[in-house]
Amino acid sequence: MRLLEDPEVRLLTLVGIGGVGKSRLARQVCEELGRGGTDIRVVELAGASGPEAALALLTDALPADPAKGAAPHLLLAENLEAVLPLAPALGTLLAEHPRLTVLATSRAAGRLTDEHLFRVRPLDVTDGAAARELFLWHARRVAYQGGLDAHEQTVTAICRLLEGHPLALIIAARQLAALPAQALLARLREGWTLGMKGAVDLPDRHRSLGRVMDDSVTALSRAAQQLLARLSVFEDRFAYAAVADVLADVPADVPAEEETEETRWEGISELVAHGMLHPAPSADGSSGIAFRMPGVVREYARRLLREDAGARTAQALRGAHARHFGGRVLDGHEEHGAAAENWARRVEEELPDVRAALRFLIDSAGGLALDLAAALRGPWLARGRLREGIGLLDEVLALPAEGDGAARLRAREAHAVLTGASSSYAHALPALQECADGWQEAGETTARARTLVDLAAAEFEAHGFDRAEPLYREAIGVLDAAGDRWWAARARSLLGASAAATETHRALARTALDEAVRGFRELGESTWTHVPYQQLGRMLHEEGHDVQAVALLSEGLALAQRNGDDWNASVFLNLLADVRLTRGEAAPAAGHHLDSLRLVEGIGARPRYVWCLEGLAACLDDLGETSYAARLVGLSRAVRSQLTLDSWVEFPARAIDLSSVEWNLPRPVFERLCAEGAELTVGDVLTEVPPLLSAKGSPGPRRERRRRHPDGLTGREVQVLRLIASGATSRAIASELFISIETVGRHISNLYRKIGVSGRAEATAHAIRSGLLEE
Repeated sequence: MRLLEDPEVRLLTLVGIGGVGKSRLARQVCEELGRGGTDIRVVELAGASGPEAALALLTDALPADPAKGAAPHLLLAENLEAVLPLAPALGTLLAEHPRLTVLATSRAAGRLTDEHLFRVRPLDVTDGAAARELFLWHARRVAYQGGLDAHEQTVTAICRLLEGHPLALIIAARQLAALPAQALLARLREGWTLGMKGAVDLPDRHRSLGRVMDDSVTALSRAAQQLLARLSVFEDRFAYAAVADVLADVPADVPAEEETEETRWEGISELVAHGMLHPAPSADGSSGIAFRMPGVVREYARRLLREDAGARTAQALRGAHARHFGGRVLDGHEEHGAAAENWARRVEEELPDVRAALRFLIDSAGGLALDLAAALRGPWLARGRLREGIGLLDEVLALPAEGDGAARLRAREAHAVLTGASSSYAHALPALQECADGWQEAGETTARARTLVDLAAAEFEAHGFDRAEPLYREAIGVLDAAGDRWWAARARSLLGASAAATETHRALARTALDEAVRGFRELGESTWTHVPYQQLGRMLHEEGHDVQAVALLSEGLALAQRNGDDWNASVFLNLLADVRLTRGEAAPAAGHHLDSLRLVEGIGARPRYVWCLEGLAACLDDLGETSYAARLVGLSRAVRSQLTLDSWVEFPARAIDLSSVEWNLPRPVFERLCAEGAELTVGDVLTEVPPLLSAKGSPGPRRERRRRHPDGLTGREVQVLRLIASGATSRAIASELFISIETVGRHISNLYRKIGVSGRAEATAHAIRSGLLEE
């Protein structure tokens, strides 16, 4: 409206791909202007037999005597692209009618001197509200009884997949007359967008998205059509520099004119003018030129590539694309410090194309597949894409065992590390040992030392610190000698973290962690300081320095959030929750665990559910919501059972004392609630717990979560003492209480110190004298 009120604007063209809503917007504007007295005439040019006929229709719609009359004239010219081959004549018409303003809809810009462009974009899908509203408005006409409100996530996924394209949403909504929402989503993911049929009373050119794209592409020059087809090899945003690199490898028999820098740029300019490409910020935030192809355009362009260029050319383009993006991943994947952070951001921005590159290499058994999959270990870990990584590595390792043995070892090691992160490092122990042996056979001492670092972490989780420490020390010695400073710092970080989990190696833990932080900082590495920060924060808390612990953990949380590292942000949130719960701040602690659970649910890190759920259960029990706490215990047990984590405590967590949840409820009630909890989902918890916390917002009496026991014993320590008195071994205690043997040893050491004994017999006698066996 503001543009049309400007007397300098004589021709305003609403530009966008077909079906994006240009006509609807133009008619809304005309309706408002008409109420203000503007003389509005409408001319539809889509049916014209050619540019001359379209120009004649436009001329006939002009006022007979443009100089007379007080009312300004506005001509709405629908589908102005029909007259664009004669665009200069349109400029002449405007000069001859000084009181005339033209509002046009067009799939391409006219490139006239006095033309003002307004690009009509699809609906925003960031929050998806407008797109969902449009989809549901049309869906309810054909699926009123389909329970659409119960499928909000599916509807949102459909809107995002269709990228908010209005006509695509309208046509897709009508498919719900025959398909459930989930089935529609599945078919769209398989590439059904162009084949969907709309309502019969839509304009013929809008009956399907395939017809919309037919008309749009027909308006392009032959060279631009061919370029569009070849650019469809890109999955998402792509840099202009990548275009030359990928297309340069296309075989010479591609049926296209000889392509030069100038002709390529002319073709891209034409595609931008027709809304087939959108300029976009470069992936690395630099001043480089980048573009993005809308999804519906890409789907059509790929069909063009298959039909016009042929399978051979399509395969060649995918191969060139895979080499380009595979090379970009491999270029810098061993960097550290700021360079590593820049590499990680670049890989994340280009991830759709990186995934496509790896998929092509797997499908074609390309030798680069092993190297690329192994190099993606870091991003998969940092972003918590564990299941995706494990699945792709399974496929890569199943390829014929040809080529570089070192690449295969790196891929096997990446698979083992992701497996450990997704379940328990005890499950990865055999594979890591095999990798270490493989490096030794190959004479690669530094590579073996790197593997020993992960092997030591697995040994610690499975068998305790005494088995892990020699491996850490061997690795550190080799890495220091080789000048491999980053891996040496990582080894010290994990050595310190492992030592911090014991009662007898605290001094070693602090020394190793301090050395790790110093080593990472000397390398300009901020991301990998998270493990030392987590463990130092934990130690400060356990030593009673909660203010310093909160400050350090909060600093680590902010760093993880800045880097988009949801995995470690979750750890920091859980550690902060532990500190707050100990200080009696159960509601804020529960909020931290909820935020952590939301993060790990998003990245699919299912083993972390245990820590979040059990911590949240302790907080809710503290707040008097013991029934829901028991349900969370049941859900945690179910997760442990599904993932074979029966007695596992995630590193760097500590076993959480949930004994009061059992004590505060009759046994049959507790077991019934646990059974109910096993049927819950994490999504249920994220929905149901916030209202419970809101109800606890006002200060009130806080339940004493732990019973008072003599000698300052905790509830968990009393449980361990009772099992000792019953004759249970440490392994049996671990199995009974769902905790690790290392944690049992820590509890035994703590309770011996508190009650002043040195052995099981003395501990049993003390328990009897204190009446602890009678409760």
